[in-house]
Amino acid sequence: MASGTATDHRLDSPDRSRRSDLRPHHDGRRRSRACGRAARRRGVADGVVFGDGTTHREQDDVRQSIAVLDGETGALRTAAPVPADYLADGPMYARFGVGHLDGVTPSLVAYLKNRVGNGGFNLAIGAWQFDGEDLTQEWRWLRGDQDAPDGHNTRIIDVDGDGKDEIVEIGFVLNGDGTLRYSLADAGIVHGDRFHIADIDPQRPGLEGYGVQQDNPSGLREYYYDAADGEMIWQHFGDGVADVGRGMVGDIDPRFPGMEVWSFSGLYNASTDELTEPDTGLAPWPQLGLWWDGDLTMELLNDGKFEKWDPENPRPSNSLRRLLRNSDYGAVNAHGVNPALVGDILGDWREEVVYTNADRDELIVFTTDQPTDTRLYTLAHNPAYRNAMTLHGYLQSHHVDYFLGHGMSTPPRPAISYVGE
Repeated sequence: MASGTATDHRLDSPDRSRRSDLRPHHDGRRRSRACGRAARRRGVADGVVFGDGTTHREQDDVRQSIAVLDGETGALRTAAPVPADYLADGPMYARFGVGHLDGVTPSLVAYLKNRVGNGGFNLAIGAWQFDGEDLTQEWRWLRGDQDAPDGHNTRIIDVDGDGKDEIVEIGFVLNGDGTLRYSLADAGIVHGDRFHIADIDPQRPGLEGYGVQQDNPSGLREYYYDAADGEMIWQHFGDGVADVGRGMVGDIDPRFPGMEVWSFSGLYNASTDELTEPDTGLAPWPQLGLWWDGDLTMELLNDGKFEKWDPENPRPSNSLRRLLRNSDYGAVNAHGVNPALVGDILGDWREEVVYTNADRDELIVFTTDQPTDTRLYTLAHNPAYRNAMTLHGYLQSHHVDYFLGHGMSTPPRPAISYVGE
């Protein structure tokens, strides 16, 4: 147990009885439940050995399956084939998430992609339902020749408030039935590395999106739009072509309404499209946000450093006020500059950060010990946040579907029930 500004829980990885399952569980309704045994999903190919020692077999080394594994033993529970539409170009990379696409029953969503020779990429997105025994495909969407720009992360969130989740990429949105809702290609959007969907402007109805661009030939750097219909609210351009590799969203300046957005062009208040800090070189590094201390402005997480932006005393990214450094407790980043997980997994409404030790045989979980007068349901009670914790890709901050920040209103009570009620 570490002292100071964090509580450090070490979980010995080889001992299953002490490991925590960090994935959400569902009971077939939009309400979440807690249970003692989880099912885990992953893509598998020929020769994969499961946790119980059995070996998975396919017809060849190209075909793949989506597998549901027993969370306690690692044994295969069931599997369904990956759609074969693009397998002539080789096996497909996959990332997964969970959402309530019909507003009632949780679905497994898979993003599937492979390269066409040395050129572009095939893209398929599909949805499956698991009834405890069988994994059944609901639908699949193929990009084909449609202009639907994708990125390195998927978000599953109800963009129009009808109680049904949509599947959101950086440049397009699918409805819960697998039909294309809209594409941002007509607004000039191409591939990019980061995007966010949240209630960025609480004075504006619904949710908003913010994204950054990679080598957009128009010089577009970042953009802000209505998440329900894709209407552009503003765009920022620069001279020449640039790869804007990071972008963040969060309320870090209480002097301005709603949230700030920033990449490398300065710190902007989203609703006013104005710089909150005139010196663009003093914008914080746009890596990850973190709910850590007791106030309602967001903290920052950058390469193992827990930091706080002070709008009254702005400093360059390498000299922000530091709240904590993971290496002081023997923790190392799980991959690159990122932890294994950021999420509200222990309760309260602040977030935990999960790292490993240098030998990769322990999990080190940091949780805040800072008091707060703010009382909220846990963030994982919120369906948008809970969906986000199931998604993989480039690690990005999770968001609730209400405004969480300075001057916020009390969010609606989540619809939660216990098993058997």
